[in-house]
Amino acid sequence: MKEKTFNVRTTAREEIVIVTDEVHRALGEIGGGEGICTIVVPHTTCAIAVNENADPDVPADLTKALRALVPNVPFRHGEGNSDAHFLSMLIGCSLTWPYRNGKLILGTWQGIYFVELDGPRTRHVTVYVP
Repeated sequence: MKEKTFNVRTTAREEIVIVTDEVHRALGEIGGGEGICTIVVPHTTCAIAVNENADPDVPADLTKALRALVPNVPFRHGEGNSDAHFLSMLIGCSLTWPYRNGKLILGTWQGIYFVELDGPRTRHVTVYVP
């Protein structure tokens, strides 16, 4: 298996960063070709997803919607970030996606979202191919 890791730096507690170009760059570096790749964020308070890549309002809208999912839950975890753990679990920490010639096979409006839920931080994203 081949892999390439890149970093994502966030600037807010909740933030969506479109990382499609970074994933394409990683795929190109580990051997274009075609197949299925797996994209993983090895953290418990962020996530990875696919969604709209055209309208810049969508990430902000989705960030607000995620925040609204856990308005006043009385979590007990001492770090105060259980809401981020919960949302990460709902969204997921990995994606499996087909690629060809070093590019993900995405729909016209699709892009890869790195979803920060407990920032700001520097996070890692790893792309794996067989």
